[in-house]
Amino acid sequence: MISDPSKTIDEKKILEGIPVGLPLEKNESLQDLTPKLTDFILHLIQAFLRTGYYTPEHPESKRAKEGLYQQFKSLFEHEGELTFLVREDQERKEILVEGPFPEAQKLSRMMAKGMGELYVPRLAKYLERKDLISLSLKSRMGQTEFTRFIDVMSEPSLVDIRRKADQEHFAQTLYGQGIFNISFVFNEELLAPAREIPWRARLMLSRLRKDLKMVPYFQKMSGEELQEIRRKLIQDGIRPIRHPDLLYAILQNSDLAAMPENPEEYIENGIISCFHTQYFGGTAKIYLQEHLKLKQLQKRDAFEAKSERLLKKISHRLRETETPEAENLLEEFFRHQLISLEELPPGLKNKILLEIKTDKFLSHPEQFFQQLDQTQGKEKFLAVTQSFVEMMPELIRRDRYLEVLRIFTSLKKHSHWAPLVGQIVEEIGKGSIPLLLKDKFLTSKKEVRMAIVPIFISLKGGALPHLLAILKTSEDQWVRKNAGEALIQIGPVAAVHLLKELEEQHTSMETTCDILRVLGEIKSQQWKAPLVKILRRYISHEHPKLREQAIHTFCQIGEREGEEIFLSSLNDPNLEVRKRAVWCLGMIKSVRGLEKMMEILKQINMASSHQMDQLETQIYHAFGTLGNMKIAGETLEEILLGVLERRRIKRWGGLFQKNPLTDHALGAIVDALGKMGTEKSIKSLVKLRESHGSSWIPRVGEVLKKIEERGSSSKH
Repeated sequence: MISDPSKTIDEKKILEGIPVGLPLEKNESLQDLTPKLTDFILHLIQAFLRTGYYTPEHPESKRAKEGLYQQFKSLFEHEGELTFLVREDQERKEILVEGPFPEAQKLSRMMAKGMGELYVPRLAKYLERKDLISLSLKSRMGQTEFTRFIDVMSEPSLVDIRRKADQEHFAQTLYGQGIFNISFVFNEELLAPAREIPWRARLMLSRLRKDLKMVPYFQKMSGEELQEIRRKLIQDGIRPIRHPDLLYAILQNSDLAAMPENPEEYIENGIISCFHTQYFGGTAKIYLQEHLKLKQLQKRDAFEAKSERLLKKISHRLRETETPEAENLLEEFFRHQLISLEELPPGLKNKILLEIKTDKFLSHPEQFFQQLDQTQGKEKFLAVTQSFVEMMPELIRRDRYLEVLRIFTSLKKHSHWAPLVGQIVEEIGKGSIPLLLKDKFLTSKKEVRMAIVPIFISLKGGALPHLLAILKTSEDQWVRKNAGEALIQIGPVAAVHLLKELEEQHTSMETTCDILRVLGEIKSQQWKAPLVKILRRYISHEHPKLREQAIHTFCQIGEREGEEIFLSSLNDPNLEVRKRAVWCLGMIKSVRGLEKMMEILKQINMASSHQMDQLETQIYHAFGTLGNMKIAGETLEEILLGVLERRRIKRWGGLFQKNPLTDHALGAIVDALGKMGTEKSIKSLVKLRESHGSSWIPRVGEVLKKIEERGSSSKH
């Protein structure tokens, strides 16, 4: 009915609609089935051809059928059928096998080359003489019925049945023998050749119309039993078809299978109810696309009327399906204003209502917050708060983090409900909201992460498992750094969880470093002792990054006893650990550390290397932190100016002294002088600026300005 019968199609399109040739070699289960199936088909063809020469009881006839039924049954784990389809393929007949495989398969491709060339044409000729284009054997066929079927198919008087009368005699013979678990379509029974409809869909509808005609042959059955038979016949026809476009074409043209005793709506209902859930979603998507196109045409004709009728039935089946795909489709139906809010499943209905409420909140937030501020009584406060909590996931989905944070802030303003607010925040922390925030945190840009951090801080204990999960799972160092910042701001509450992670030692090296860094920033006096105990273990860890981070954290928590550790770490085999030890000694202004640094500088003057150059640069940075201390009668400023004079200031003629400073070391000296230099440094810095090009002018200029400002303030 839906396909416009005025449309015609060319001959090339008449056989469209059979997806053929799934690569069997790529599917192990199909590889196992293929030899069993081809062996059965070979013996079936031989049985069809041999038994025609003998009576059914003849030994040769019995031998041809021996074991054939068992072979047939072994092809099916569940109820199904084996179908042979005859079609033209490049001006010759081809046999397609359908049912056991996800796609129809060419029999010539399945069989060994020699066998295929011999038997496929013979089977094609055999079916052609019977004028059959489709023959299906159903797995529920019993052995006696199967044997009688072979005998009828081999009956010499039924070899050629091209005439209408012969075909009716063939059908009567089958039904008279009690053979009902087969289905067959003669070439002349193919319906509506002028409709633009895939050939496989046309064939299925032709089969369905014919199969439903045979229902009166089932005698002495109740109305319910006959209804079940009709349902089974529709299910059998639909089962092998798995492509949504074909299934939609069948549903769209279901009027072809209709008869007075089986009206079109009955056929529609049967087809929709028999769709396999796996393929129904795709069919419903195609239906939606086509239905929207029809509505745009605004013809209000029979095509649109049927499509509107199908809308009710398809949406009802989607509600029954109860899968995420079905729910998404129902939501799409609703968004296109095809179904009402009341026709949605409860969960989806609530989701839509929540979206509507969230839209209102974002349009008039002050009204909502005013309602919270004006609540009187515990029950009312809880009800209004619950309304806000329900909106939070939707706000997070829309990346409205300022509004989420404002909800937390507004709740905490109600100090007279402090214990109750604490319970509410705790419950939020146990629910889905932290998980949603974690997913956003892991996948979004820095701006989003920084907007989420205050919300994590508001959740406190509820955020800790998720922030730890971020530290453990993210490969992005900036994501881990931002998670660490949230943990630092949560403070001592986070320390107990972080210490537990370190004790269990199940985290990666990167995560352990992050945890040590965060614990150093928290500086919790309550957890200082257990942290020191753990740090002493990591200071001697085999991994240099952990040793480096351990001494850094030791320095952060302000342990003066760390001086011995830092001095010892100056002898570490790893350069980064030695550099970190220099930094720590500078931070605690260690006199002994300064003495060690001077010894290292003497070694560098005698024998420089790339690694030693890096250590030298770090020492000059540490000098800036130490301040203008004296050692061996010289201030650090005088020592640095001496280094500049000996190793970086150009002499007459533009020549350098031996062992010149690297640019990094020179920059560290300039920065150190900026922190503690006096008027003594001005002359050398001016000379440096004049001799080292324009790139150094701004940097040296800033340092000179700092020195001048310090000089002015000291005079006052």
